[in-house]
Amino acid sequence: MKDFWKENGAYIGKMTLNQFGATFFGVMLVLAASAAQSQRTWLTIFASTFATVFYLFLVYTVLWEKGGQDRIRVDSGRKKREPFKGLLIAVCANIPNILLGVLDIGTRLVMNPGDPDRLAGKINSVVRAIVLLWEGMYAGFVSYAHTVAPNHPYLLSLTRLLIVIPALLVGGLAYWLGLNNKRLMQPFELKQPDKPQAGKSGDGRA
Repeated sequence: MKDFWKENGAYIGKMTLNQFGATFFGVMLVLAASAAQSQRTWLTIFASTFATVFYLFLVYTVLWEKGGQDRIRVDSGRKKREPFKGLLIAVCANIPNILLGVLDIGTRLVMNPGDPDRLAGKINSVVRAIVLLWEGMYAGFVSYAHTVAPNHPYLLSLTRLLIVIPALLVGGLAYWLGLNNKRLMQPFELKQPDKPQAGKSGDGRA
């Protein structure tokens, strides 16, 4: 495991920094959308969708690059092929998100709803505040979930844990594509016409 962190720590750190930038971007968008609308949620959801797509694009870019670098080493025989390595890197980069989700669910299970001032309730409030700041790109979705299911706090806590799944899936897919020298939009790219072979004229005469 030590070798894994030594080899991939820079990419895990890059993904963490990217999330910091994406969450700041998401919070700004959601706050602007909230200020611009009145009793409507579609603008906030749209802002969160845009911020989330931006974040997932950053995840894709980092792990596609890592997959491409590993492909070169695999082709030269210096490294064995590990198709699920990108998923593991994404999981490591999302450890803070996973821990926050587990803490949210755990404190929610032991807290007394009738007495939120107890220790578990206070910890849960702090965790939810941190989640809002650290996962700002999802703020619009979380706000909408509170509106739709205000009487189901456990479902909301579970949502905060499951919300990391898209980043894990995108990360795993991006690495696999890079490892196989493929791109997500490759099927839609225009192919260049084949160049005529040297030494042959257009009319078939030498």
